[in-house]
Amino acid sequence: MLRKSIGIVFVLILLLAASAAAQPVELTLLTHYSTHQEDALMEWVSLWNENNPDIQVVHQNVDFDQLLPTIMAQQTAGRGADIVHAYALWGGQMTRSNVLATPPAHLVADIRGNFAATAVQAVTFDDVVYGYPTEVQTYALFYNKAILGAAGYENPPETWEELEEIAAATTVYDGNTLVTQGFGLMTGWDSAVVHPFLSLAYASGAQLLDETNSEVLINSEAGVRALQFQKDLVDAGLVDTSINVLGAFPSEQLAMTINAGWWNGSLRNGMAERYENVGVAPIPSPDGERRGSVSYSWFFGVNNRSQNQEAAWQFLEWMNSYASENGATPMGNFMSGLGIIPARDSDLAALADDLAHPNNQPFINALEYAVPEPAIFAGQRIKTILQREIESVWAGQVSPEAALARAEQQIMRELSR
Repeated sequence: MLRKSIGIVFVLILLLAASAAAQPVELTLLTHYSTHQEDALMEWVSLWNENNPDIQVVHQNVDFDQLLPTIMAQQTAGRGADIVHAYALWGGQMTRSNVLATPPAHLVADIRGNFAATAVQAVTFDDVVYGYPTEVQTYALFYNKAILGAAGYENPPETWEELEEIAAATTVYDGNTLVTQGFGLMTGWDSAVVHPFLSLAYASGAQLLDETNSEVLINSEAGVRALQFQKDLVDAGLVDTSINVLGAFPSEQLAMTINAGWWNGSLRNGMAERYENVGVAPIPSPDGERRGSVSYSWFFGVNNRSQNQEAAWQFLEWMNSYASENGATPMGNFMSGLGIIPARDSDLAALADDLAHPNNQPFINALEYAVPEPAIFAGQRIKTILQREIESVWAGQVSPEAALARAEQQIMRELSR
């Protein structure tokens, strides 16, 4: 009787083991993609799921402003997603909190050898690569050809002096009603405040931090000159910071502004035939020769606590390295479909025809000289400090010199933590 019972238990164990082995690995993928972006992403995730029944990917999404809090809260609770799509500026905080696993060596070699240098730098923390760059954004000058043409200008500005001149000529009132604003600056959004300022500062010859990310250099003659230039535009009435730039430009009520490449696709979709009035050019500099731009990236990383790390990296390798029918990777096709320039070199080549619009080229060219956001623990805090000080200058509360001096002191405290 005992032998029979033992035999039954043994068979049950085998059946349970076989049943467990037959269950596919389920990977959770956390992103901020929603609506049409999520639909486009799921076309590729569904293709993977169809061809890989043993590894199934389930998408979860939260709003952008909840993404980092969600990642950190889930990690603390021990129930984080297997794969996260994160803003590279958060990488320092995430690595210090032990959120991210390191990729296998052959994937690190792939990333280092086949992606834009600025994108690789953005996902490298303490000399360790932690994930696959998915997109790298650079900044350029958006301008409305029709508005500039009506003011007598055929070409966009190349120097700050020309920018101010054209902004004055294209700021038009009908009585007390503003018809068109010459130049646009946004408040209330850290990237929209800090990145255009830093792009102008870099075009002026400034640096944010030294090469070791241990000294603050933005409080310099070149940094002050860039912030003073923005203040002069505001003081002259050529910029109204209360205007919604993201609405005014596509409504053709704004002549010029600085923004990242992702906006190109949004404008193309939203403006329809009026998009032909949109032009993109390098960001003007004091002398018209020096180039300046900021770059920022997003990346796919694997949770260090995931029980399915090997499967997660298999999916990410396919998503970011596999050449699909048109020669581009699934991620490259996904990015291109959203009007975003991919980070992988082979995707840029495979999708050259799709990216051939003249308005894409300034962003692609900027990959050669754009300065990546600092991939350090204090990265987000530095950005918040700069936003606060820049906006205080625009509001007339403090001088550019005083604002950057205060920013330097605050940032140095953050770097010492």
